[in-house]
Amino acid sequence: MPQGLLTMLALWLIFFTPAPGYAINQQQKPIYKANMFVSLKDTAMNRRVQAARAMYKVCRKMTEADAMHAVDDLVRISDDLSDMPLMCATYDFRADYYSVNRGYNELSNKYFDQAIALAQNKKMQLEAGIYQHRKANYYFLYKKNTEACRYYLLSEENFREVGFDKVPGMGNLFSETANFYYSLGEFENARQNLKQALKYNPEVSRTRINIFNTIGLTYRNDGQYEKALPYFNLALNMARNTKDTIWIGIATGNIGSVYFMQHQYAKALPLIREDYNTSLKYDEKQNSAIAMLRLVRINVDQGKLKEAALQLDTINNTLDKCTEDVLGQKVLYYELRSIIAERNDNVREAIQYRDRSDKLREIIAKRDNIAAIERIRLQWVTQKSREEFNNLKKSSQIDTFKLTSVIVLLVLSLIIIALIYNRRIYKAQKEQQLLASEKRRVDEELKNATLALNGYTENLTQKNLLIEEIKAELENIQSKNSVSEVAANLDKMMQAHIMTEDNWEEFKKLFSKVHNTFFYNLRQAYDNLSGTDVRLLALIKLKLNNREIAGMLGITVDGVKKAKQRLRKKMGLLKEEDFEKIINKL
Repeated sequence: MPQGLLTMLALWLIFFTPAPGYAINQQQKPIYKANMFVSLKDTAMNRRVQAARAMYKVCRKMTEADAMHAVDDLVRISDDLSDMPLMCATYDFRADYYSVNRGYNELSNKYFDQAIALAQNKKMQLEAGIYQHRKANYYFLYKKNTEACRYYLLSEENFREVGFDKVPGMGNLFSETANFYYSLGEFENARQNLKQALKYNPEVSRTRINIFNTIGLTYRNDGQYEKALPYFNLALNMARNTKDTIWIGIATGNIGSVYFMQHQYAKALPLIREDYNTSLKYDEKQNSAIAMLRLVRINVDQGKLKEAALQLDTINNTLDKCTEDVLGQKVLYYELRSIIAERNDNVREAIQYRDRSDKLREIIAKRDNIAAIERIRLQWVTQKSREEFNNLKKSSQIDTFKLTSVIVLLVLSLIIIALIYNRRIYKAQKEQQLLASEKRRVDEELKNATLALNGYTENLTQKNLLIEEIKAELENIQSKNSVSEVAANLDKMMQAHIMTEDNWEEFKKLFSKVHNTFFYNLRQAYDNLSGTDVRLLALIKLKLNNREIAGMLGITVDGVKKAKQRLRKKMGLLKEEDFEKIINKL
């Protein structure tokens, strides 16, 4: 099941769900009633914002004029009561209204900023953190990930200073922040927030089940399968104890996914099928597609290509009906299509599907913009450090009016400077040692990777020689007699040594360790190349001759020569340009 089921549902409810129980007119628009918030005057101050939020929800479906009139009424009540937290909420309600009705827009940005500014001006640190967090959720909802990251960090800092125990609903706030990091693949940060959320959700509930399940997903997605399974089992046992059939299906499917990723298909199959059937029962289209994709992968690995192809047709129809982001599933869909086409000797179709998969991967990477988020985080740390320094400086200037304080400050400053100086010397020495150690480690890894790549390439070369011997033997047998069974067996042996998809993935990993920028530079310089083109260029980079390349790719030497000619045209090379030299520079 999708990892953030309850968390994303909570976000959806925050921004889009209208409150029930209000009269609506013939056009299905709630009717504006003057003084709809008047009962707040008799509500305890610590419950007013929560009560106002419940009343406000009906305004989301009003016309803009009616909704703003209603919020204006609330502003007047806030003034009469001198209730600044309630006044902050009025800005938040306006921001929410425009978000629900206009999507991402400047008015929502402005009103969120006004809520935060009012809280900061009135030194209401808790409210500042709350509305920074709500603005972060708003940015996250509309894929503004860089801006969302900054506001999640700001709100967390305010909550920390207030004290997490004093923040209402702190567990849900941690869960929402975790969901943001999870969506970007920042699994360590997601995990830290989820473990914090557990402290504030001690009771058995769907929320607690979701937290256990998502922690398991963070470990699974990091490849830490042994750590993932205990959390999935915790979620499953809790779901069984509460007889929650939806979460039983979710946890079961995730346990199945771990076995699937470990290629333990016998254990995985019944669990994945149960996950698929549960998803269909509850109309979870995205997750049913995910489960089916895993079933397809198993069928492909077991050689059941026709069954896999039929399942892919079902998946394609399901993905087209999904309202969620399914780019990741589309990538897997096209990859599986490519593998099936390749194994059915449909090279052109395989290349087309592989190219679609590669393009979608690039779109996902650009969209999430993880590198930019890391830069924002560093900028935040730097900014906070400067603010703390400036605050200390202001304090020291005030203390200069007192002679004793000045003397103490000077003495402390000298001590601090001495400590800082000594610490810097020690830190510099440690950094030099670490750099030297890291250089030795990197050099050793590169050496080992080079040896491994050379060994792997040599092994493939030896297999090519074996292929040639088998070919010769096959021709000899065919010339002497027509023992078709012997010849067929030899032909199978020969095919077993041609570079397969799995061999390519293993080769690609070793190659990238030695030539770590080759594939990136290649895509940057020539974005029109197919997956087959990339394989050929990698083998040329290793200075293999045409005969060796032909053996590895399972084609003729003439086929290699023609492929090189086509590549020259694709890459736009002139006749006088040295093909191999250009590839070696990448």
